[in-house]
Amino acid sequence: MEKFHLPYVVIFIPTYNEEGSIGEIISLIKKSYQGSNQRDYVVDIIVIDSNSQDKTVKIARESGASHIIQEPIKRGLGAATRMGLQAALEMGADIAVKIDADMQNPPEEIEKVVRPILEDRADCVFGSRLMGELQYKMPFYRDFGNKFFAWLTSFITGLKVTDATTGLIACHKRYLQVFNIIKDYNETQQLIIDSWGKHMRVMEVSTIFNERKSGQSFIKFSFKYPSIVIPTMLRMYIHFKPLRFFFYTGITCLILGLLAALYLTFNQSAFFGDASVSILVIVGFQIIFFGLLADQISFKRK
Repeated sequence: MEKFHLPYVVIFIPTYNEEGSIGEIISLIKKSYQGSNQRDYVVDIIVIDSNSQDKTVKIARESGASHIIQEPIKRGLGAATRMGLQAALEMGADIAVKIDADMQNPPEEIEKVVRPILEDRADCVFGSRLMGELQYKMPFYRDFGNKFFAWLTSFITGLKVTDATTGLIACHKRYLQVFNIIKDYNETQQLIIDSWGKHMRVMEVSTIFNERKSGQSFIKFSFKYPSIVIPTMLRMYIHFKPLRFFFYTGITCLILGLLAALYLTFNQSAFFGDASVSILVIVGFQIIFFGLLADQISFKRK
């Protein structure tokens, strides 16, 4: 008779100067999922530390983290998440869970993102703060930014995404074997687009989200975040759907060229000439050709 094994869940916590909360979140995870409160899965806790300058690592070790991975330099949340997912894969995890150390997502909420995977209803589950359980009023710039990136992610993937910057994420080992985070800075939008592009079953679940009590968010009121994240999202979209991107871009150039030619026919005093029209038409055809070529390369890689 085959021996029955409980699913193995590795929870990883990215940290940078989180001495005020790391001990509490590890203790609460252990209390909620280990010992007498163990669920129908086995949990290990690891910490991915991005060169903290305080006592984060010391406290994490004393609190009982199973494993601590220390980066020599602070590269970003995307890099830490990549290391956490890779570590979970190498540890043989059936499911990897990312939760931030700031306690904004209560550890009890981990069950919500794990359960759909255990029930084989999803491969990647993202906890949404914006489905009715947000416990405080976000500053305007964060609320606007969250809604904008949720809209953009939805537009790119065709999925109904309400929260594209969540910090509570669970992934099945099917995705751990193929995931790719191309940029060190951010992680959530990349994971949503990457899992969608690799035909994983993606789901959102409503999760509680509290106001931050300690530490600082890496997202500030500046243009740095969108200036890095938007090009990364566009790059990933082109990677998965090159023909669609280049075809629509090329068609746009062709239509503009034809409209310009029509305008020029009836208005000889236009500020542009035949050369501009020719350039638009030629560039449009070239872009469509590049799209066909990129699509063939992408197909062969798949």
